[in-house]
Amino acid sequence: MNRSTQTRALSINPAFLQEIKDSNLTLWKTFDRLNEACREQRPPASSLGLLVPLLGELRDALALEFALEESYGYIEVPSAVAPVNNHLLHDIRSQHCRLYLKITELAERAEELQFRGLANNDLGTLVAEVREFGLELRDHERVEADLIRCSGQMSPPRD
Repeated sequence: MNRSTQTRALSINPAFLQEIKDSNLTLWKTFDRLNEACREQRPPASSLGLLVPLLGELRDALALEFALEESYGYIEVPSAVAPVNNHLLHDIRSQHCRLYLKITELAERAEELQFRGLANNDLGTLVAEVREFGLELRDHERVEADLIRCSGQMSPPRD
């Protein structure tokens, strides 16, 4: 079978994926600052003034992270050497789009609240959704870390 007709499957390049995660310190510093801002008790306008730039920074840092991961961390390989968990890999990689769209929506809502002004409980709802997003992002990162860890234990079939 020639190379152009081989069935392809998704795998990870664990070294590159780990390197990408280790080198994007801005992402996790911004994430920590955002979590701290969500916990602090401030006047609503002050809280929103802090959340707007942090959500924008996190959105931009995630865009970079996900682009690098999809370009260098996830790779297509011949299906004969693909890991058994190909569906899981597709699911995890597809979360990048969903997470990015969600952080973009949160950043835009925060900007709109800042522009239009706060209504009753708008800030509380936004903060709750930012916290929920943080949990989803941590879960996603935990699964990717597990994939990296497990990839060293899986070896491709020998010819």
